[in-house]
Amino acid sequence: MQANFHTLLWLLTAAASVVFGLSITSATTTTLGIDVEGSARLNGGSFQTSAITSYNGWQYAAFYNTSGTYAQNLVTLGRRKINPVAAWEFIVFKDYVQTTIDGHNTISLGISTGDGTIHLSYDHHDVPLHYRVSQQGVATNPASYTWSTALFGSTLNALPGATGIWTPVTYPRFERVDNDLFFELRIGASGSGDSYIYLYSSSTHSWSQVGRYLQGSDNNAYINGIDYLSGRLQASWTWRETPDVVTNHDLGYAYSDDKGLTWKNNAGTTIASMSAGTAIGPTTSGSIVYTIPQGSGILNQEGQIADAAGRFHVLNRETTSGTYLWYHYWRSATGIWTRNAISISGLGAPTATGLRGKLAIANSGELIALIPSNTNTEVYIYASTVAGSFKDWKLLWTGTGFSTEPLFDKARLKDQNILSVFFRQSGSYPDRKLQVIDFALGS
Repeated sequence: MQANFHTLLWLLTAAASVVFGLSITSATTTTLGIDVEGSARLNGGSFQTSAITSYNGWQYAAFYNTSGTYAQNLVTLGRRKINPVAAWEFIVFKDYVQTTIDGHNTISLGISTGDGTIHLSYDHHDVPLHYRVSQQGVATNPASYTWSTALFGSTLNALPGATGIWTPVTYPRFERVDNDLFFELRIGASGSGDSYIYLYSSSTHSWSQVGRYLQGSDNNAYINGIDYLSGRLQASWTWRETPDVVTNHDLGYAYSDDKGLTWKNNAGTTIASMSAGTAIGPTTSGSIVYTIPQGSGILNQEGQIADAAGRFHVLNRETTSGTYLWYHYWRSATGIWTRNAISISGLGAPTATGLRGKLAIANSGELIALIPSNTNTEVYIYASTVAGSFKDWKLLWTGTGFSTEPLFDKARLKDQNILSVFFRQSGSYPDRKLQVIDFALGS
């Protein structure tokens, strides 16, 4: 498989270029490959954490590549040097064939920086765990290793070293924690499930169960994600009563300052303890920061991000005003929540189950929103500032020809101030491509 490597310098309008000092100075596009055949979006799902990540001057992207036969797809992992930028190189795992055309069954990618292991989890919708891991050191000294499937073990149905429940699994996620790695997943079905966290130790090269931190009661929590920054792990979610999206309700929030062992509500009261076997449920005191009734449009698994100033941000949508609107909810460093409708000229309204967006933080502190249109093939990148109370949204970029929930490389944004975004094009197979666009941010 060859990557089509080319550079596009986007000519931005003067109004889009002058945004609180933040601008996109250039955008470089590379093509990873052809998106797989079928009606479901197997590449580029909102809950796919992470499809793209970087470490130690190299970037990695995980996606399904077609085997050439309908509904027989192969896990593919790309890597490239990014300082300076080089061409992608790919490995294709042919020992596991993905056959379920279901948009839940995406691939998640994680790196343990302490021992240089690369972790993959894939193909889940209420099925047993699928997981594999590389040899130690592969991400620490990548130039020393020929990129090959021989660097990875086989597909496993349990996390090595950990005891746990390994089926039915949906929505596996990785999140870096210092030199180690979190793994979060749902056990159970839509409308009836619990959420667990595991911790990979780079010193012992094995997993341990942190515990069940969210527990359904004839319902389940759909998290927007888990974010670990400056010693704090934060999660937000909506509850769902049934598999029907209209039964989503409420915005929940909790944080942990001991790597998930105990959880606190917004007021700082401990509401769950893994050692005591207690978890956060739908009626746990102080865990709901905004009461949003069923049928009010809030969608599961939208966007969230923590920033270096101690704030926490959530992106979602509601119809509580009588019409669908995007919403930004944010928590100050002192625990005060604010709820703002995102009113931007030219930004179309979201829909009940339309494509979901993401939030990111520029090194200069601006909040970045990556929002896909719910009515056409456009994707927008906006920015806002704390000085403007995160209401002063300005357009940085518009792209067209996508059918994607944009995913970005959080590590590269922090390390290089480059917003690398994983996109899936619109269109039909085999013309529909998977691409990465690198947005250089400047002032």
